[in-house]
Amino acid sequence: MSQIPAEKIYLEIGFRSPENYGNLKTIELLGVPGQRLNNGECVVSNEIKKFFDKLIVRELFRKSRFLPNCNFEYLKIWLYDTEIGNNERGYSVPTIDRGDLEIRCNVPGSKLERIYVLDNELTGQERQSWRINAENLFNPLFRKFIAPPELPSLLTEESIPNNPLTQLFKPFVEVIDKTNETIDKYAKMKQSLFFNALIIQID
Repeated sequence: MSQIPAEKIYLEIGFRSPENYGNLKTIELLGVPGQRLNNGECVVSNEIKKFFDKLIVRELFRKSRFLPNCNFEYLKIWLYDTEIGNNERGYSVPTIDRGDLEIRCNVPGSKLERIYVLDNELTGQERQSWRINAENLFNPLFRKFIAPPELPSLLTEESIPNNPLTQLFKPFVEVIDKTNETIDKYAKMKQSLFFNALIIQID
């Protein structure tokens, strides 16, 4: 009997700043993978919450404190895969147009490639200040998504379970996996990241 594929659920989760200083107080993430419990409730696992809290949310709250001219108070952030069509995504994202700010990654090895900041329809000096603050606040996120190199598929049990080469290198593979997790406990989650960009709305 064929198994029914697990339902993919994408949720929105909010975070309030623990910082006493800084203007940025609220961040909402949209498109976060969730799960449906037996009672019908939809939730996000603690592991995934911690992943986004450490890699995105906490960094933005902390960084905003050190940008004295930054008056951003609320951010809405969509997790976005540029290679997937809207019909396949499972949740809606804003349309990106020419007026929006595109920040490209300049950090080798980062799984996060682009950040799009939605246009606030500012002009002149106000827009220039908005752009500088956005780039200063969001650029550090690219460093957070540097993932350790993945092993060649030939050496992973999942690809060819009965491959003698896989069995020969299994202890070596396990050592690498454990080392990666010791250095960065989110290494595997970064390697299998389901998005390569962020879309950010500033209020």
